[in-house]
Amino acid sequence: MLLFLLSSFISADALYNRGEYLYFAKACSSCHGPSAEGSSSAPKLANKSQKHLEKKLHDFKNGKVFNSNQEMMSQFVRVFSDKDIKAISVFLSQHKKKNLPDVADDILGGVGS
Repeated sequence: MLLFLLSSFISADALYNRGEYLYFAKACSSCHGPSAEGSSSAPKLANKSQKHLEKKLHDFKNGKVFNSNQEMMSQFVRVFSDKDIKAISVFLSQHKKKNLPDVADDILGGVGS
């Protein structure tokens, strides 16, 4: 029993890590943000239901789209395997907010320059 629980924990952690890798490697963060917080043109994904996320990603993969934003998502998701969709859904549904450093005020050469 203990071995089963331990293997379940390791596999869940591996799925989360794979999902995190895919989220950044496939540029999901470009629109949805580094913490999956969403933007003016892309919805928040962090801590949404895993089942809901999986359904939406499968819908996009299967071409079930109703607007240009969803069409763009469909193009990204078509290359995902079912395992990729599961991993990304696990990562987003259990998203642990990253401790990201703040962008310095002088990123473009100094405040007021």
